[in-house]
Amino acid sequence: MNQRQEEILRLISSGREESVQDLSEKLKVSLVTIRSDLRSLEDEGLLLRTRGGATLRSEDDIARRMGIRFAEKQRIAREAASLVSEGETIFLEAGSCIALAARELCRFQHLNVMTNNAFVARQFRDAPGVRVILLGGEFQKDSETMVGPMIGAYLKYYNFSKAFLGMDGFTLEEGAMGRDMDRIEVMTLISSAAEELVLLSDSSKFGRKGLRSFAPLSLIRSIVTDEGLSEEYRRSLEDRKVDLHIV
Repeated sequence: MNQRQEEILRLISSGREESVQDLSEKLKVSLVTIRSDLRSLEDEGLLLRTRGGATLRSEDDIARRMGIRFAEKQRIAREAASLVSEGETIFLEAGSCIALAARELCRFQHLNVMTNNAFVARQFRDAPGVRVILLGGEFQKDSETMVGPMIGAYLKYYNFSKAFLGMDGFTLEEGAMGRDMDRIEVMTLISSAAEELVLLSDSSKFGRKGLRSFAPLSLIRSIVTDEGLSEEYRRSLEDRKVDLHIV
């Protein structure tokens, strides 16, 4: 993805539609170039083309959230992939940073990936070296996430070394939080089962509250986030021996 395409994503990340004409004028390139960029970004699943323009997808759609703050999330995803070794068995939950990390992991020659998200699983369809175990349950259509009590049964059956989770909010007092109760229940189980819990999130989630916590700070081994993380959070997390990756 080039810088112009990243700027297109930034312009439409407010959720409103941008026309081809407006994008052409703002970015000072031809209509043909903008249309080509929009086709490429739609093929990547990062936006929806409309009659004469483009917009992001529905609020719970992972592809829509991938397009918001894309550059930061891409750096987070690359750093997350660097924490994985060939031959490992890992868990990837749902979320935009997680989905981008899945794309980075496609280069692995021998990797086992467990996930409860169909969108994440599809990222590996052209990755012959990655074996994917998709856990079953009740299907949340917008986020493409499997939830429900069956996930707990699967987690007792399989072992995995690292779990990579996203989040909707984080405070030092409550740890990582979510906004969907069904997913919170699943993420609580994953957090407890993981040998090593890694959180992936852009810095906007820190200091924001969610509906309920799914992982207290005591369970969190590593956090990968961007340079926007405040100095207060950096010091506090480091003091609590969290392995902090700022990208």
